[in-house]
Amino acid sequence: MNRKTLLKYSVSFFTALLLATACTTKPADEEDRTLRIVYTDWSESVAITHLSAVLLEEEMDYKVILKLTDVESAYQNIGSGEFDVFADAWLPETHRQYIDAHDGKIEELGIIYPEARTGLVVPEYSQLQSIADLKNYPHPIVGIDEGAGVMQKTHLAIENYTLPNVLLNLSEDEMTQQFEDSIKRRNEVVITGWEPHWIFARYEVRFLADPDNIFGEKEKIYSVGRTGLNKDHPHAVRFFERMQLSEKQLNSLVYHIRLTDDPKIGVKNWMKENEYIVNQWVKNLKPERKKIM
Repeated sequence: MNRKTLLKYSVSFFTALLLATACTTKPADEEDRTLRIVYTDWSESVAITHLSAVLLEEEMDYKVILKLTDVESAYQNIGSGEFDVFADAWLPETHRQYIDAHDGKIEELGIIYPEARTGLVVPEYSQLQSIADLKNYPHPIVGIDEGAGVMQKTHLAIENYTLPNVLLNLSEDEMTQQFEDSIKRRNEVVITGWEPHWIFARYEVRFLADPDNIFGEKEKIYSVGRTGLNKDHPHAVRFFERMQLSEKQLNSLVYHIRLTDDPKIGVKNWMKENEYIVNQWVKNLKPERKKIM
């Protein structure tokens, strides 16, 4: 083989090698696509988190690691940088103490739900109209886990309105079970409630009036992330900036999940009915892939 022929074959070989290296199915961006999301065992937190995980994994090629914990630990995990995202931050009041405890280490990403509210909830048929009426209510207030913001506000309400009621510390499932049992019997019952929640889609219920505004005004549910997340995961941050649900959409999502044993099945059933909105969240955020030559 003469020198000219050898040079020709060498050029052809290296050209083929370069094309083979470039023409892979790996995402064009070199961003690490592992995202760690922490959440609590509250119905809206489970719903929002699993919806996020399904879309991030199936539409944006992320590997999502989920961790279930209590609310205080959720903020500790984000503040320390151990986890990346918590998508159920109630602000500006309910979770303010947790944000303040990690000042400068947690950033707001986007508003998931703009019309959130906490308070004491009763069936529509209840004779009780105001929190002050509980002075003549001889039964406990049925609550959830002690670290929840609504529980801390309820303790303040008991003190402010000088109420005699005991506050029960139960799981959300135990609380809603007592609520449903009481409604079936048309008994009086008071729970620590919040909206969005599937009980507002399932039953005729209402908040008790709060004349002294202990529970505050309506809030927003935010997705929050560790400092520096935008630099490491700009696509994920854009996704959470876009992700916002209406009252009907979020209550429906929570209820779909309640009807299934696996949250992902409930999420996918809901997505079939809301294909347009989820497509808007992930539009142009899928990793670019180069064609195989």
